[in-house]
Amino acid sequence: DRGAEKLHARIQNCNIVLLCTASIPGWGTDEQAVIGILAHRDATQREQIALEYEHKYGESLVQRLQSELTGDFERAVYHWMLGPAERQAVMANAATECLQEECAVIVEIACANSSAELVAVKKAYHALYRRSLEEDVAARATAGNLRSLLLALVSTYRYDGADSVDMELARSEAKAVHEAVRDGGGAGGHEELIRVVGTRSKAQLRATFGCFKDEHRRSVAKALPRGTDPTGYLRALRAAVRCVADPSKYFAKVLRSATRESAGTDEDSLARVVLLHAEKDDMGAICAAFLKRASCTLEQAVAKETSGDYRSFLLALLGS
Repeated sequence: DRGAEKLHARIQNCNIVLLCTASIPGWGTDEQAVIGILAHRDATQREQIALEYEHKYGESLVQRLQSELTGDFERAVYHWMLGPAERQAVMANAATECLQEECAVIVEIACANSSAELVAVKKAYHALYRRSLEEDVAARATAGNLRSLLLALVSTYRYDGADSVDMELARSEAKAVHEAVRDGGGAGGHEELIRVVGTRSKAQLRATFGCFKDEHRRSVAKALPRGTDPTGYLRALRAAVRCVADPSKYFAKVLRSATRESAGTDEDSLARVVLLHAEKDDMGAICAAFLKRASCTLEQAVAKETSGDYRSFLLALLGS
């Protein structure tokens, strides 16, 4: 009703005024005001605030924030101000610049999203860069198997239902996967392995992985060869298998590796997982899996391994 609309307008105007006064050149930036407003607004609300800010003050809110903030905090806020699909498109584009090291970013976007979400990311990518994600992966992945795997993952449109699992096919393809792993991928083995991982529905793949583990007493990820991996292919394949098999467990592992005190904090991986999942329904499951793996909460790990406004912002996104 009109009363609710007026209240909403007053709240939006208050948000805009606070953001404006929080970032006036020469006055210093009120980072806590920025965090208090933006970290607690969903994507639609952030977009509305940005549009109203630009309309009222004739400048981009994102550009103003980028000019006023610095370091990890600035990068995190910039990514957060993007819509979910656009945010992933920007991260994917950065990853394609160094695919051997950053292949996990492409794998996560391809394997953790639903088919419809992946299509939205690819549309955003095309709108931003006037090229397709597939085009950039094909052009920038120098190794054959890595290129084939990543292209298969970003090109597929998987069936999202769980009601069409074929157990006979699962057992057959579990055998094919084992033969490829056992033979080190020779005689076209990796071609078959990439076909299976890159085309089957997630439910079908989980059935195949389950058959593999029942038969061989270890997971596909653990059965993959270890050691030298100069192209990044095996790392990408292992990530894809784990991300499909149990996304919450996979992301908890990424977060645990990112926050290990002995290795130093991997800010890129930490921020990526928090920013990409803070608005999704799976964040609670990821936090639960992290607690089981690390024997501390994700909030405790973030508080220990980060500092300043960056820490405050991540903790606000996590609900603290």
